[in-house]
Amino acid sequence: MKKGAKMAGKKRIPIDGSSEPLSNTLLGDLLVEKGLVKELAVKPSRAAGEKPPLPGEGKMPDLSRVGKIILRVQRKGRGGKTVTLLSCAGLAAVDLEPLAREMRKALGCGSRVEEEGIVLQGDVQERASVWLSERGAARIVGGS
Repeated sequence: MKKGAKMAGKKRIPIDGSSEPLSNTLLGDLLVEKGLVKELAVKPSRAAGEKPPLPGEGKMPDLSRVGKIILRVQRKGRGGKTVTLLSCAGLAAVDLEPLAREMRKALGCGSRVEEEGIVLQGDVQERASVWLSERGAARIVGGS
């Protein structure tokens, strides 16, 4: 590079509002505007930024029909970390994921589904028992 030559700088975007407004149009709207497509056959049903629903989302299982729910606190095989295991025989495997998601939000802890049931991170046995009884669970058994 020659001495005294200036490098091209970044294009600055003014923040005082003097620039032209940003457009929030969809790609389909731009294609129609340019004349590349006559009209969109399918209109988007969701608002911009809205996530599509996950399978099984929003279908909270009926806990009053579940026979017995067992809550156990365990450290064995978890690297010294304490977890609370929730196992219930009367609940289908597809119902475990929505239940784990709701418990994760309500109890403020991590959760995941394993083959024996739901694993809640930490010793949240008492809080989980209260939460489950509020949701209609009849028999909640605590173990160690």
